[in-house]
Order: sequence, then C-alpha cells, then structure tokens
Amino acid sequence: MNEESRDLEKIPAEPAPVLSETDTPVTATTPPVEEPVETPAPETEVPVASAPEPVISEGDAPEAEAAAPSVATPPVAEAEAEVVKPAAAASTDEIFYTPGGEPEYPRFRLMARIEHMTLLVSFTILCLTGLPQKFPFSPVSQWMIGAMGGIDMARMIHRWAATALVLGSIYHLLTSSYRLFVKHEDMRMLPDLKDGFDLRDTVAYNLGIIDEPPKMRKFNFGEKFEYWAVVWGTGVMIATGFILWNPIAATRFMPGSYIPVAVLAHGWEAVLAAVSIVIWHLYNVLAKHRNVSMFTGTLSHKIMEEEHALELERLQAGGEPWKVIPAAVLARRRKIFMAVAGVVLILAVVLVFWMFTFEDTAIIAPQVTRDVFVPLATPIP
Repeated sequence: MNEESRDLEKIPAEPAPVLSETDTPVTATTPPVEEPVETPAPETEVPVASAPEPVISEGDAPEAEAAAPSVATPPVAEAEAEVVKPAAAASTDEIFYTPGGEPEYPRFRLMARIEHMTLLVSFTILCLTGLPQKFPFSPVSQWMIGAMGGIDMARMIHRWAATALVLGSIYHLLTSSYRLFVKHEDMRMLPDLKDGFDLRDTVAYNLGIIDEPPKMRKFNFGEKFEYWAVVWGTGVMIATGFILWNPIAATRFMPGSYIPVAVLAHGWEAVLAAVSIVIWHLYNVLAKHRNVSMFTGTLSHKIMEEEHALELERLQAGGEPWKVIPAAVLARRRKIFMAVAGVVLILAVVLVFWMFTFEDTAIIAPQVTRDVFVPLATPIP
C-alpha cells in the first residue's frame, strides 16, 4: 500500500510539468492575440493615411516618412504652377520695358492715337488761324495774318482745318461705336459716383487731411472732365462755325440776330479751349509728367502708380488691357458693323461736303471800294 500511495502521489505531481510543456504549442496556436500587431493592413493604408505612425512599427516608420513627401508635395507644386503661371504670362505679355528697365503698360490703341493726332493737328491750326481773327487789331495778330499770306488765305486754311476736325469727330464716333457694339467694351469715360469720391479724396490729400491719395482707374475724374469738355466744345464750335461759314443759308431757318451770337460763342469758346489746353492739358502731360502715351501707346510704371493705381493692380494681377472676344464672334460682329458703318460714313461725308461747299460768303473777304461817290452839293442861293 505504501507503494501504491506513492504511485498515486506521483500521478498528480507528474502532469504539472506535462501540462506546462504542452502549453507551449497552445501559445503557438494563439495567433489571434498577436494578429492586430502583425497584420500588414497599415502598410496598405500608408498612401492613404496622412499620419500612420501609431499603427506602423518602428521599422516601417522611416519608409512612411520617406514616401509621404514624394506623394503629397508634387500635386501641390503642380497646382501652384497652374495658378501662378497663367497670371504671370498674361501680365508680362503686354508689358514693355524702356532701355532703362522701367516697365511700360498698355494705355492707348492705334485707333485712339490716330484720333488724338487728328485732333492735335486740326486744333493747333484752328487756333493759329482763328485767334488772330478774333483779335484783329493786335499787332501780333496782324503779323500772323500777314505771315499766312493775308486774311483770305488765313480763312481758307481755317476752313480746311475745320473740315479735318469734323471728319476726325466722325471717325471718333465710328471707333467708339466699334468698341461698344463689336467689342462690347465698357464705356470707361462715363463719370460715376466713384469719380466724385476720388475728387473729394484728392482735394483732401492735397490739403493734408488724409495721408494717402485715392486709387483711380484707367481714366480718372480729371481725364473724364477734360474729355467731355472737348466733346462739348467741339459740338459748339461745329454748330457755330457752320453758321459763320454759311450766314446767308443759316438765316433761312433762324433769325439774323443769331449770327452775332454765333460770332461771340465761336470766338470765346476758342479762347476757352486754347487756355484750357495750354494751362491744364499741357501741364499734366508735359510739366507734371512726361506723358507721351498718345504717341507710344504705353504709360510708365511711375505715372500708372500715381494716377491709375487700380488699373496697375489689375494689369499686374494678369488682367487683359482690353476685352478679348473669340475670333468667330468678332468676325460675325464686324461684318454687321462694317455694313452699317459704311452707309453712315458715306452719308456723313456727303453732309460735310454739302455744308462746307455751297456758300463762300465768309471765305472771300469783300473788296473795299476805293472810289467814293460824293453827290454834288446843292448851291446855296
């Protein structure tokens, strides 16, 4: 019995080491506990997840960090290039540079420069030939009339310059209609409320009330005022000039007392126009700045920054100087416009020819009768 009891005591003692040995395969067959750590799922999520560090092991972390910049940064760089490059190209294509390296921005197109040259030449000749007739007793006026070959030649030159002014006005109306109806451009010369604010802020800046001048558009309030003054003055000069050129024909549809009124209006409007051009316009384009944009078509960065800051910012941001129309649409609109404008131009030329040719009363100066007839005096008885 003692041996059996010893055997029984040995039986429960022996399984303990057996169980401990057999537990090792059980631990080997328990991968579910370690699956979430050893699964390669985070490796497949590396290109998608932006911060996979808490899931990936330390050995995989450098690879994730090396892959992150190669995947994320190129699209950002390409997106920035797509946004910046077109703007830079659009702005630099229209910018010119002087020999000194100063940028020049587009200001006037060829049609506008032709209009300005026509107005410049015709207005100058009209002043040189008309003002001496306004003040005929001045020694300077008499010398100028004599230098031009006499009063008849001065009047003839004056009328030819007036014809050029009228034709230039018709050309301006046609080009303005082209920009409005064909190009569908905004009428930038129309004054609005901002021009009033710019005038107020400019006066306040000149008086030292505010620290910065206002930022103005392509055409500021001063240029708009001068433009409409030219339009108004040209209309007055053409209407009164027709009356003075054709005084007999004019009295057929208006009282004869209007002729002296036309003489006064025509002469003093000419004085006002000449004084405003010399004092205001020439000062702004020659004395204040050397603005030759009407000849070159471009304006310097300095003048743009001072007088047209909003337009400068728009051009530097990549804006187009003028409205761009698709070629097909532009061609179709041009056909319609050219047909209508051709008819209007022919009628206008015929009207101008009729207005300035059927009477020469005011061109040829009347000859002074030298022989004076004196009736015989009745003898006194």
